[in-house]
Amino acid sequence: LKADVFRLRVTSPKLPPPEEVPEGPLAAMPMKAVQHAVAARDSVVAGVFSFLHSGRSGYVLICGLLLVALAGVMMVATFDSREARAAPPGWEQFVAASGSNQWVSATFLLSAGAIVLSINFLPRLEGEG
Repeated sequence: LKADVFRLRVTSPKLPPPEEVPEGPLAAMPMKAVQHAVAARDSVVAGVFSFLHSGRSGYVLICGLLLVALAGVMMVATFDSREARAAPPGWEQFVAASGSNQWVSATFLLSAGAIVLSINFLPRLEGEG
């Protein structure tokens, strides 16, 4: 147990020194939790670096996410349009909003964002270098 604590102490300076670690079967449980937390953190960091080094473009991902976010903003504007405000609430308001120019823009932005995101995650062709 003390060897494990010392090994974790080297990687994580917030753990107590080995002399202050209690002995017994219940004392190993917090150490296992720390080990699992460190392993989970390392897994997430490795996944992020794997994504960045896999050849997929980070700026294309950001562009796709921004297109989807703009679609959300445009969808809010759709339900605040003159046509939607003139209709009674409920189904009639949705029908009026979906006939507005803002609805066309929102659906265009949403589909463009989905296309950009899907193209970014397609496998690379073998001949690309």
